[in-house]
Formats: sequence, structure tokens, C-alpha cells
Amino acid sequence: MKKACIVGYGSIGPVHAHAIDLCEDATLYAVCDIDKEAADKGAKEHNAKAIYTFEEAVKDPDIDVIHICTPHFLHAKMAMDAIENGKDVVLEKPAAMTKEEFEKLYEFYLNHDKKILVCFQNRTNPCVRMMKELFHNDETLGALKGITGTLRWCRMRDYYDRAEWRGTWDYEGGGVIINQSSHLVDMMLLFGGSPEGVKASISTKLLEDAIEVEDTADALFFFENDLRASYFATNTYSSNLPYELELSFENSILRYADNFLYRIDKGEMPQVICSDNKNHPGKDYWGSGHQTVINDFYMTLEGKRDDYLSIDKAVSSTYALYAMYESARNNGKRIDIKKDKLKWTK
Repeated sequence: MKKACIVGYGSIGPVHAHAIDLCEDATLYAVCDIDKEAADKGAKEHNAKAIYTFEEAVKDPDIDVIHICTPHFLHAKMAMDAIENGKDVVLEKPAAMTKEEFEKLYEFYLNHDKKILVCFQNRTNPCVRMMKELFHNDETLGALKGITGTLRWCRMRDYYDRAEWRGTWDYEGGGVIINQSSHLVDMMLLFGGSPEGVKASISTKLLEDAIEVEDTADALFFFENDLRASYFATNTYSSNLPYELELSFENSILRYADNFLYRIDKGEMPQVICSDNKNHPGKDYWGSGHQTVINDFYMTLEGKRDDYLSIDKAVSSTYALYAMYESARNNGKRIDIKKDKLKWTK
């Protein structure tokens, strides 16, 4: 049984706490937050110890795993500090704010015998798993011809006012691309593979006087064999809708929308072939995958399975995010993504 400590008990920390409570191989030993009220609240809710500094958490010999649920600018450094102190790490996205920061973290990981789970948990949503099963095994679909991903969420001024780090380049690292839609990009690459290049653009359409970063973005990914993937994401919609992901094949379409998976064969009406579990902590449009990826991680630590969503599997998606920003900063110029930097694992 591994003892876990959640660092950062804001919006995502309680989701991790609930997932740990459901794990047979983990127990929530401590909740750490510099906001004493938040730490005390999490500790009381889960019968855990309250810790008020990250330094105390990483030095505590009773803690086996650190869950990093802090603002983006702290992710990479905290992960390295935790590993250096002998802890395994569960790391919320993004793993790092910049390409240089990520490469430093990844090299550090390769040189230490500790594990890092990166929470691209939407891969484990039931409907995404069924899409993957059909993609690999159903020959009647025909060849994959195109991919489309769409995100329409709502993030108004009050969201940014609740945390000073949000909406800034220095502390969030970007807006809708690196924060809200990073899971969508990851799911698109789950089926497209490692992209050869990307063209992207960003804009701030709604809250120009409140945030520095983008609230709207579009991109075109280029893969081998002339496969392309179109992407659109915005935080300016009137409400929050689940991700939409569509795979277009020669003979059929698989469409993931509204937490359902639809199959549309040529000449036929759409059929619902899967629905996601909506009984989970967090927002209903996030997906339900946190419990699965966290449980898989602890089972791996206990030697009960040999695979988890490691940082190795997040390299391609993470590089894609940085390439999107680089393209946008260069007026939509195509940015080639060097494959020698990638260790892509589906």
C-alpha cells in the first residue's frame, strides 16, 4: 500500500483525492497546500495529514508518491524535486510550460529510477478506448482519411480572477491550447500518431482586457501518408461541452461527442455504440479517466501490472503543444516536429 500526498488542493486536487480513495493499492496520507485553509479542508475530508509547505512534503519519509496539482509554472520543478527526494510522481498536465523546461524534466526522469504519470487521462474514457479498439481491429472501417477535434468551453473573468497565475504567459504558459484543450490534442495524436508538422493560429477574442493568453486557437496537423487533422478550441462559448473527436474512414465515421460514441456507416443513421460513465468527481465535461490512470499507476508500483501512462507516452502530445505556439508566434508558419526528439508510444 503506497502513501500519497496531494500538493495543491484547488480545483483538480479533490479529483485526485477521490481517485486515491478508490484505489486498493494507495491511501491518501497527506494534503499539502500553502493555503492552510485548503490543506486543512482536504485533510479533514479524507482523514489525512495537513502539510503547509512542499519542502516538508518531499522530505517526509512516510510519503511514497507526490501528486502535483499546482499551477503550471511549478509542475516541472516540483516533479524533479520530488524525484530527487525518492518519490514517484503523478503530474497534472502540462508536464512543463516550455519545450526547454520539458526537455530538462524528461532528461532528469531518464537519469533517475522513479516513475512519472502524466495525467492525459481522457485516453482511458470508455468511449475513447472503444474507438481505439475499433481503430486497430475493425477492418470494415477502411483506411483512416482524416481527424477532427473540437473543444467549446466557457471561461469568463471570474475564472481568471480566482487565481492570479491564470491567463498569464509566465505562469500558465498559454491559454486554451496548453490548459483546456491539451487532452483533445493528445486524443487526436492517439489515432494520428506522431505528427510531422503543424500550422496554428491563436487569438484573444473575448477577454482582451483581462488575460494575456489566447482564448481561441485553430491548427492543422500533418502526418504520414497525407493524413491531416484539423483542430479548433475556444473558451468563449456560452457553456461547457464535452470534447468532440471524429475519425473519418473510407467506409465509416466514428464520432465522440456529448460523452457518447457514435458510429456512422455509409448510407446509415448514426448509432450510439458506447457512453461514458458520468458518475465521477469533477466537471461532467472533463471525462472520467482520472480514476483509471491513477489506479493503473498504483497497480504498477505494486507490481500488479507492467504498464501505466508514463511521461514517455506524453512526449509527442507535449511537443505538439509547444509546436502549435511556435507556429502561432510565426504567423501560422508550418513547424516541423523532429522525430528524433520523440519517444511516441500509443
